[in-house]
This record gives sequence, C-alpha cells and structure tokens, in this order.
Amino acid sequence: MPPTPENSAAAKTLQQLQALGVRDAFGYLGSLKDILDKIMVTSAPGNSPAVNLTLNDGIKYLNTDFLESALLTDQRLIVVGNGASAAIAIHTLADFANAGGLKTIDLFSPALLTCMANDYGYENVFAKPIEILANGDILFAVSSSGQSPNIIKACQAALAKKCQVFTFSGFSQDNPLRKLGRLNFYVPSTHYGFVEITHQIILHCILDLFIRNNVNEEGMDL
Repeated sequence: MPPTPENSAAAKTLQQLQALGVRDAFGYLGSLKDILDKIMVTSAPGNSPAVNLTLNDGIKYLNTDFLESALLTDQRLIVVGNGASAAIAIHTLADFANAGGLKTIDLFSPALLTCMANDYGYENVFAKPIEILANGDILFAVSSSGQSPNIIKACQAALAKKCQVFTFSGFSQDNPLRKLGRLNFYVPSTHYGFVEITHQIILHCILDLFIRNNVNEEGMDL
C-alpha cells in the first residue's frame, strides 16, 4: 500500500484505535461496550441548570412527554446531520415514519440542500428550511463533534420556531451542541466510528421502545 498521509482519515482512525489498545474484533467490541455503558444524558430546559439522567429515564422522558404527544398532534420530526450523521438522520426519518407512524420533514433532498447552500451558505443549509417549514415541531440534531456550525444554527432556528430540540453528540463533554437541547445524549469517545455507531443504537432504542409502548397488541397475531 502507498504511504498514508499523517492527517488522513485512515491515519487518525489508526491513532485512535492504538490509543484504545484495539487490535482485533474482541478489543473493538469491548471498547464499544465500555462506551455504551458510559453514555451521558442531560436535561437542560431553557436556562435551567443541567440535570443528569440515566439513559433509560432520558429515553422514557423523550418518548412519553414528546414523541407520544406528536402522534396526536401535527408535530413533525426533523433530523439533521452531516456526512455519516446525515446517513443516520435519513435512516431515522425513514424508520420513525414507517414503523413509528410519525410525520416527518426531510431536509435532505439534493435540490433543497444545494439550493439552501448556494443561496444562504452551507452553515444555513438546515437553519433556513427550518425557519421556513417548522412550527413547534421536534428536532433531532446529530453531530459527532457537537461543533458543526450548520447543526448549531439548525438548533437555534428550531428553538426560535418553538420546536423541541434533542441533541446527539460526542467528542468533548463541553461541545456547544450539548447546551442546546431539551435532552442531550452524549457519547464519551473521540473515535468517529464509535460515536456514530452509538448514536445509531440510541436512536433505534428510542424508536423500538416507542413502538413497544404505543403499538396496540389487540388483534395482532403474536
């Protein structure tokens, strides 16, 4: 193989795995399990001091106080993210609409994305359509670093439109995204792969428990 540039994604990944002592699949999954055990959830409504919650209590609060009410109202779910987090966001939108029965707003149409980026700059690629389309809806903001300007601006636009904001981040505990959500799910890792996998697990857990608590079992062939 040709030499790997020091600042490449491959080099950074290798350095992170070496720092974790990961050499094989057992080490990889062991490190992931350790991260899953250390997920942090904070609740910071308005300007109130942050309150720490267990993952179970955080998901229960999100589902019972927000997503369940969305089933009975015109509230819609918006999910935003960049790169791999965009793929997670699109996956989440599909699953919550198909299996969860929630109304959603998809901001990932290539025409819409490129229009917003061209007209308002990439930092406003989500904020501008949220400003136009949202009204008291629900936003899931997904960012591994918690520092992406367009995700931060999306949250600020959603809050201005009276939306409920929930964040999913990693890397530094002091990342700015963690300060913006009604609930903030934080993954204590600086490795993109582990943060992204864990975000996907958390979002699937939210959906699966939402379904578990809301699907009427009467008449189902179980």
